[in-house]
Amino acid sequence: MKNLCWLATGGTIASRPSENGLVPGFTAQEMLDLLPQLKTYGNIDCYDIMQLDSTNLQPKDWQYMAHFIEKFYNKYDGFVITHGTDTLNWTSCALSCMLENLAKPVVVIGAQLTIEEENTDAKENLNASFAVASSGLAGVYAVCGGQVISGLWAKKLYSEDMRSIQSVNTLPIATFKGNDINWIQTECVAVNGEFKVHYELEEKVVQIKIMPGLDCEVLFALTKMGYKGIVLEAYGAGGIPFSEDKAKDISGAIKQLTEQGVVIVCTTQCVYDGVHMNRYEVGIKAIKAGVIPAGKLTSEAATVKLMVALGQKMTREQIKELF
Repeated sequence: MKNLCWLATGGTIASRPSENGLVPGFTAQEMLDLLPQLKTYGNIDCYDIMQLDSTNLQPKDWQYMAHFIEKFYNKYDGFVITHGTDTLNWTSCALSCMLENLAKPVVVIGAQLTIEEENTDAKENLNASFAVASSGLAGVYAVCGGQVISGLWAKKLYSEDMRSIQSVNTLPIATFKGNDINWIQTECVAVNGEFKVHYELEEKVVQIKIMPGLDCEVLFALTKMGYKGIVLEAYGAGGIPFSEDKAKDISGAIKQLTEQGVVIVCTTQCVYDGVHMNRYEVGIKAIKAGVIPAGKLTSEAATVKLMVALGQKMTREQIKELF
């Protein structure tokens, strides 16, 4: 029998009604008591480490989750983290970047309905999560909306639909419905060294969405406030405006900021396909100005990757290699 660790952090899955709406209230043990069949996957120990609506999640909470994974790493064969769906993709991306040489499954799971509601998705999501946690597949995974997703590629696409979290720009590891799991990928992530947690996170990183009329002064103001990294959500394949009007010349601003040591990464406002910045003049000029294309990564994944890299004091050239 596998030894499995359940880390409860709150979220809709664990919520109960209150005078102010749904709030986290169920403990992990109470949820396990409602679904005793989960014990067929192994011996499950429950830990309530937070009671958090994931909207209120902060980077320190990623560090706290990582602390428990490190603390219990040698005791358990797999980990399940129950979580809210609003920032589940952020947490799965963060842990993917923070947990180096992870040789065990870490599964971050949410639900659109509470565990006690009729027709809840919580039960099948939990079943799939513990199936993954007991599978021996190394890596961080997000489970929700009928998919088991490699953590770095999870994105919330729906605010109400049960398919809330989906795999973007790569196939899911598995799909599931009820108790039926269809495995698509079963290869473990390569592990080359000892397990290590990167707790250092540079929080002075910000996302900016490019829009018609955006003034360069916004970017310069952020750096005056001490921001060390900027993730730009560009148009389409990575289009960033340039102009003879210096106030609107975003590419010109990128050049100045890069020369000042600010690291600027480019993603797209599109959900799928990523950036391809060597195709159009508006992308090529931005690359020459110093922007780092994020490829097919989502904005969340690129942002967290940049936070971790800057936290480790990587140089711009080292960061460029990560993308």
